[in-house]
Amino acid sequence: MARKGERVYNVMLDDEEFFRIRNEEVLPQWKTGKQIENFEETVESSREYHAICNYADMQYAAREHGHHNLQPQFGQATKELMIEGMGYVESESPLMPHGVWNIFTDSYTRKCNFEMSEVGLRRTLESKDGKTMLNGFPIVAYGLEAPREIRKALKAGITMNSTDEDGRLSSEFALASGWNACNCRPLQEVFSHDKNQPLEDEIRIVQYEARLAAKYQEAGIHTAPHVTCNLTGYDSPGLKALVMIFQTFIGAAQGVKQFTYELGQNMHFAEDAATMDVTEALSLEYREKLGLPTDIRCSSTSFPYLGAWPPSLDEAEAMICWNTISSIYSGINTPILKCRDEAVGTPTKEGMANAVRMARHLELMLGNLRIDKTGEQYKMEREILELEVRTILDRCLDIADGDVVQAMIKGVEAGWIDTMLTPWQPAKQKVRLMRDDEQAQRYWDPGDLPLPQEVIDYHRMKLEGRAKKEGRDLSFDMLVSDLQFASRIAPYGKQLYK
Repeated sequence: MARKGERVYNVMLDDEEFFRIRNEEVLPQWKTGKQIENFEETVESSREYHAICNYADMQYAAREHGHHNLQPQFGQATKELMIEGMGYVESESPLMPHGVWNIFTDSYTRKCNFEMSEVGLRRTLESKDGKTMLNGFPIVAYGLEAPREIRKALKAGITMNSTDEDGRLSSEFALASGWNACNCRPLQEVFSHDKNQPLEDEIRIVQYEARLAAKYQEAGIHTAPHVTCNLTGYDSPGLKALVMIFQTFIGAAQGVKQFTYELGQNMHFAEDAATMDVTEALSLEYREKLGLPTDIRCSSTSFPYLGAWPPSLDEAEAMICWNTISSIYSGINTPILKCRDEAVGTPTKEGMANAVRMARHLELMLGNLRIDKTGEQYKMEREILELEVRTILDRCLDIADGDVVQAMIKGVEAGWIDTMLTPWQPAKQKVRLMRDDEQAQRYWDPGDLPLPQEVIDYHRMKLEGRAKKEGRDLSFDMLVSDLQFASRIAPYGKQLYK
């Protein structure tokens, strides 16, 4: 197995390398790591907490039985605020019995600055006016006892979202506390949260997390790492599917037995449904071709749109509702929820309870209404998307002799895995996207993507249909305007376009 800076391949970490990484790179990151030094004891003592309400089992049950879990998000600086706030949502909204939690950590924890995370925790505890100094839960600074107390106090399953470059130590504490963790998403992280992180190094980190989740699974404790493609919000459905598929290859090679696909919504029914369906179908097909495990359970979640949101709370609540409707209507198992408080800060207990009530009522009103997957619109979107993704997958695998890790690395270098807007400098950023007249994402300029002409022509036709309808030419001004397609508030008595 490669060390930092060395060439990396899609092979399983053996025990010698796993525990070398754990003892030399992960646990020494912060002093609380000493609490979980004995891996076997940590896993064994976590069993009672995983048995309370296992996140992986709840997500798979939603897929198997056809109901929808709702997944509110929460993160406060202290365990007391966490237990009080999340308990409030569970008691004051119809979250249960089909609900799970998404807990986010604070920004210092996400960047592995555990010293400052501890400072923020201490200052919050010392505050006389109840002021919170952190924007999430400092799981590493707290150590093992607090997240286990949180687990015991709640009814719903819990997963942890600790984004950015290195979430290994956070994931160790989360799994040891009965939470789900170990998100398998190297491309997601570099495109969304990094500037210069080498993809090779990010893959090494994710391989460890995936192997950690698999080790719990091998001990009889179910885990379901999220395979995420939230990205920046200004990304094509093809890239989102490609990102999730490649990331399942990495998890499968490390022995992961359940995935939670997480789709960053584009907010177009047919595109979102097709993106998830193409992802699941091609992931299974190519794992079989590549000799990777296929006996893997799957479920799906969707993350609310990550582009610009409206500045007005009324319009923002319309967006919150639309994201829930789009998720359920598209056939996704679990919508992850936002609340109106996030316009100015982190979610409050009242805001999240309100979001759950709205989402559950929308689910009730939708009933069994779902997108018609026999209809021409869905079938065309899926056909074009599958052609695009399959073409790029094959090209990447061909130049890497079938190793999916090297295929990802070489695909980025060639500009075949690319997006329009990202902080990550290694990306070519040559892709240019616009919305058509139905608000679906289309390529105005595919950059260096090796797209079949049929795909290029289809996207161009859709954009030209919009241009004709609006009576203006396709232009860079239209692209810039589309960055705010969802945040632009309709003027009273006027058209949005001339």
